[in-house]
Amino acid sequence: MLYRPRHGPADIPPLLRLWCDAQGLPAPSDISTPHLAYQPFWRFASQGRPRLFPAWPALEARWTDLPTPDAEQVIFDPSIVGTARLVEPTVAEVAARNRVYGGGAASAAAGDLVHVPFYEVQATVGTGRLAVNVEACSGRVYPERMPPEVRASSAPQATTLTTGIAGFLVVFLEAMLIPPVWLAGAAVGLTALALYWAIIGGEGRAGA
Repeated sequence: MLYRPRHGPADIPPLLRLWCDAQGLPAPSDISTPHLAYQPFWRFASQGRPRLFPAWPALEARWTDLPTPDAEQVIFDPSIVGTARLVEPTVAEVAARNRVYGGGAASAAAGDLVHVPFYEVQATVGTGRLAVNVEACSGRVYPERMPPEVRASSAPQATTLTTGIAGFLVVFLEAMLIPPVWLAGAAVGLTALALYWAIIGGEGRAGA
């Protein structure tokens, strides 16, 4: 079975830009021409949503827990594949089922082979070149690795969140525990102002 693509090559640059924005990364540049490839997966029907397991020796974690595409499925036909690359399965169904179900593999139903379309593309993101796969049904982006800019920005973001939570608790306690209303209002106002400048200062250092 093949999943029919919903996105064309022209959709890939905007999808990459949206992904970079969501990750807090610079806009991608020097985007290569997207090439469509149908990757093979064993699809197992279990409790809950079906699970996909790569039918080739995929070592990257990005291939281990893909959601099944919400798209039309068609029987394999060379005319549908066209000039796209069709990757042949090299991992046996039994081996994949053992990995998915472990000790319960013998009683589990056999999986069926499906091919999921991905656009293979490269782009310059931040300071380096990045290879990504864009799932052609949903538009989800699966990078070969996360750029270092994401890891570098995670700590300042966590610090800002912690500062915001702590400041809210302080303001709440001031409002509840200081008896005179005017004094409580003054204390809350000063604390809120200090919290504002603390957060703005932290974001400024993160962007420097």
